[in-house]
Amino acid sequence: MIGRLILGASIISRRQLHVISRSETYIKPASPTPLNLKKYDLSYHDRMFPNLYISMILFYSNPQQLPSKTTMPNLLKNSLSKALSKYYPFAGRLRSAGSYVDCNDQGVQFYEARIACTLSEILKRAAAKEEQEGFGHLFPPGSVWANANVSDSCLVVVQLNHFSCGGIAIAVNFTHRTVDGSTLLSFLNYWASLSRNPSDEENLVHLHPHYVYELLPQSCNENVIATQASFPQKHWITMEVVFPNSKIAQLKANQERQDKRDGVVSDQKYTRNELVTALLYRCSVAAATSSNSGVYTNSVLFQTVDMRSLLDPPMPKTTVGNLFVLNHMPTGTMSEIMINSMVRQMRKAKMQLKGIKSMDEIEGVMPLVDKYSKTNHKMYFVSSICKFPFYDVMDFGWGRHVRATVVDAPFVNCFFMADTPSKDGIQVTVNLEEEDMKSFRADSELLAYASFKTES
Repeated sequence: MIGRLILGASIISRRQLHVISRSETYIKPASPTPLNLKKYDLSYHDRMFPNLYISMILFYSNPQQLPSKTTMPNLLKNSLSKALSKYYPFAGRLRSAGSYVDCNDQGVQFYEARIACTLSEILKRAAAKEEQEGFGHLFPPGSVWANANVSDSCLVVVQLNHFSCGGIAIAVNFTHRTVDGSTLLSFLNYWASLSRNPSDEENLVHLHPHYVYELLPQSCNENVIATQASFPQKHWITMEVVFPNSKIAQLKANQERQDKRDGVVSDQKYTRNELVTALLYRCSVAAATSSNSGVYTNSVLFQTVDMRSLLDPPMPKTTVGNLFVLNHMPTGTMSEIMINSMVRQMRKAKMQLKGIKSMDEIEGVMPLVDKYSKTNHKMYFVSSICKFPFYDVMDFGWGRHVRATVVDAPFVNCFFMADTPSKDGIQVTVNLEEEDMKSFRADSELLAYASFKTES
């Protein structure tokens, strides 16, 4: 009898996460794309990316009453339509095995769903793609980091979720072939601004997109064949860890004392990002070593670097495309993963990128990853949107969101860093293999400065 009750409670709990209803429509640009812009050639670096969706979600707990009679879905749809007039490639379709976008104004998919649970129940969960344990059901089925059909799929897919408590979540998928994280954030900022101020479009010129073909025409080489690749089925664990600013300050003070004891002369002036990145890598490599019976495996840290401000001349922040590179810091011994050593390597690698004239001078992301995979390095990837004014600009007209995150990742050993909603720390979505995650979660050095988010 007790077993039946437990089973019944488990079934009810799972049902609470189910989608009650889901409707679909297509949103097209408010104004047609001019004939001379119908073909959007992708840059060399764009073509190096598989055609996978990047998935991000924004949560709003108590949406404020809209001032006009318009409904929330209509406000989002109308402002999205206006945004697509400027971001016109996003309403098109990939052609020629993904080498260019046919800007045919077919539109983006917009879903509206009703979810049979409260927002608070969802916020307890990690940003994993699983339907039951994570956020997967808040996106259209099978769209989280999924391979998109090259010729038929929308480049952007949106789902507006309504929770039983009145809270909402806006889930968006962008194909990585055409955008990086900075482009995604720029688009969301522009869309939110149009939604918040529908009659103020003329004052949003500073948020308009710029295109690589206008700024770096040599980067659009029609002879470069687009990468065709897929990623494995998920075999890792996704969790979230939070580093409060107070703990990061302790880490900094402890590291500065250690530097003095070690005779480090130069003043590192550690940043929050540097300290957290170095500690994450250090502890994850230590966890992998523990899982491997204490045998160190050659490893490499890949750190994403936005090139927009580093190129000579610099490119606008709203430039569309994959304009980031991977700094790569290989390590072969435990001594090489000391925090001061890792920070020194990160800075040196970034300095070497400053003043580069063209993205064509930089090794592509996928070829670089392929090179390290051939030498059997264990690869770790870290990216960050810390310092982006996320919680200040993503107001669609009903107030600030309470949480925002990229959902999961397409491969193992990934770290995605962002400021906490209250800006009192850094929250990190972590992907590690199960055995490595066990050791990682028990690492005393990590736990001295961070805590894991767990379901209550």
